[in-house]
Amino acid sequence: MTLKDFIKGLDAQALEAYAAACNTTVNYLTTHILYATKEPSVRLMKSLAQQSCGAVAMQDVLLHYGLLGPEPVAA
Repeated sequence: MTLKDFIKGLDAQALEAYAAACNTTVNYLTTHILYATKEPSVRLMKSLAQQSCGAVAMQDVLLHYGLLGPEPVAA
């Protein structure tokens, strides 16, 4: 699942809990993280993956921020 889809799929109560678990705010999640307008710290990126309870992998977080390119094509 993408990070964006995960965040958009949370209801208000779950979003608040996820933000608190990631040590950030709902406003930061829904503005800067959802639309990748600011690159978060490594600590926050790890939390985004860990606190999703397996719904979002670290690789998905890195892809969300354009920090991983597409997989190389085998020759």
